[in-house]
Amino acid sequence: MKRLVTISAVLAMAVSLCACGSEASNTDSAKTETTTVAEKLSPADQLLEDVKGTYDELFTVICDPKYDQIWIDNCEKFVGKDMAESTAEMLKNSCMGNVYGEEAVKAYTNTENIQFDCFFINDVKQFVFNGSNISGLDDSGKKVFEHEYKFVKDFSFGGMMDGYLYETSDKDAGEFRYFLMMPDTPATTYHIEFRYGSDLDALAEYNKGAYAYWLAAGIPADCDEKLITDCIALFAEENLSEMAEKENSDKIEIGTAEELTAFAKSVSDGSKDGYAGKTVVLTNDIDCTDIEWTPIGTMNLENMEDHSCMFQGVFDGQGHKISNVTYTTDTPVCGAGIIGMNLGEVKNLTAENINIHCTDTYSMAVGGVVGYNMGEIHDVVLTGENEIAGVNAIGGIAGGSTNHVHDCKVDGTTVKVLGNNDFSSGRIIQCDIAECGGLIIGGSFGGTMENCTAKGKIVAEGNEPVGLGGVAGCLEMMDSVSDCTVDVEIISAKGGHAIGGLCGYSGTHSKGDVALATEGIETHEYPGIIRNCKVTVKMNVPNATHVGGLIGTGLYYYGEETAFKIIDCSVKGEITGAVTPGAVAGRAENSVIESCESSVTYDGSELTGKIGKTDKMYESSDQGENEEEKSAA
Repeated sequence: MKRLVTISAVLAMAVSLCACGSEASNTDSAKTETTTVAEKLSPADQLLEDVKGTYDELFTVICDPKYDQIWIDNCEKFVGKDMAESTAEMLKNSCMGNVYGEEAVKAYTNTENIQFDCFFINDVKQFVFNGSNISGLDDSGKKVFEHEYKFVKDFSFGGMMDGYLYETSDKDAGEFRYFLMMPDTPATTYHIEFRYGSDLDALAEYNKGAYAYWLAAGIPADCDEKLITDCIALFAEENLSEMAEKENSDKIEIGTAEELTAFAKSVSDGSKDGYAGKTVVLTNDIDCTDIEWTPIGTMNLENMEDHSCMFQGVFDGQGHKISNVTYTTDTPVCGAGIIGMNLGEVKNLTAENINIHCTDTYSMAVGGVVGYNMGEIHDVVLTGENEIAGVNAIGGIAGGSTNHVHDCKVDGTTVKVLGNNDFSSGRIIQCDIAECGGLIIGGSFGGTMENCTAKGKIVAEGNEPVGLGGVAGCLEMMDSVSDCTVDVEIISAKGGHAIGGLCGYSGTHSKGDVALATEGIETHEYPGIIRNCKVTVKMNVPNATHVGGLIGTGLYYYGEETAFKIIDCSVKGEITGAVTPGAVAGRAENSVIESCESSVTYDGSELTGKIGKTDKMYESSDQGENEEEKSAA
């Protein structure tokens, strides 16, 4: 239990009696008043005087349901009305544990669920402090023990609380040999705190040994409601004021898995307005093994204009690592990862051994670090053994993105694209199933990508997936993609379309504002620039079309195919099983290959054609008014 207040014991005051009498008092009859000075007690002895009285268990008394509203009212002052009731329950439960010692050490392997035992032990239900005499009564009023105690020395409990140690000389004292008293009194903190036992070394520890996670707390047996109210108010203030101060600060520090999960929930429930204007920093590496993960931030699917449950601040890892995060769901989700929805900035973070699996066909934006990025991501590393699986927009760093991603690195990662498509009608139209898988980003529509490095595998096991690429499945409506390096293996067992070593489909529209109405994105470069990117690729994609060593294809969108311009790039590798692939691009209508070195084999032979011979367009499902009919012609 957290200390409430530490106040020095009140020292006794000397009282003087003044002498009075005749000035001519040289005779034996002269009266002389002597001065009596009360003996000054030591702080330790004074404490025993100040706590005189009979005490019941503190939390048995103040946690009576009839005081619930007092708890809620006092918590509301620090956490607000919406959180007051749950915070009050949290505070009460934190000190109402029913195990201590070695049993508690074994039970509290997950430190998120620790409860201090603050009750009396060894059959005592009431304590009576009478100066140096301390006794205990059982629940029938029978005396359990009674001894005289003397101060031994100042004593520290767990290196956190300083108190006074008292010992009895009685040989039969057993578990009542030592008393460790904290400097609390009913006059100063409305309660007292103490420990007792026979093992002095164990009494000094708070999270190990025979008395682990136990600190007795008492309240005067004759307490009235005012004292109870004052005690609850002080307990709330001491435990919540620092929390409130931190939350009101522009900088929030997170150093444990428990703090990280609590932060994640507070973003997703919308209670903190996404921490807009706040900077969240990691102060330690955080291992999330055995943590039931909740992504940081989510999308309100009933009102997508509501951003309160998305992360909107700055998340600064400060070079620290978040590891062993596992999140699996078969329900619809938009934005899954360590961070579900990012509308702010994510930077300076390493993620290791991340497993995110979202299998529902209506899910989208599944990432190892960020699910859906509408802000900025930079200087983020994904390493270790990672598996990211989903149906639509699946990526190592980010699942979906509409903004900037730069200076990121992925290694040791497998991206799995789930689901099945059927293009038996002859047209290949952008879909929301088995679509967009990449090692850095699954699908990006808008923004930029710069200076990213990726090594790993893209795997699609379903029928005819679309948009598979080394750094991204889709890099549409992006002004530039530059200085990226990728070493990737792409496997699509049952055909597929729009597959490339760098990205599956890419390009910008000649009308830069064509996407403003629906996506809020405007481009300034046409064609979109792909510059200084280096690809090493191995593809096994039987019967796939729109396949290129670097780029799969553009996208037919609002009356034309988006176009790209490739400058100073290189690609080497092998393509197996594709239909009419190109060493650089599978299809490149309106696009320009200015300079790109290629050394690619196709089914074991050198592939000399830089552009493939795929004659069908890869079409967007969103064509605007009357465009769908035109594209079908």
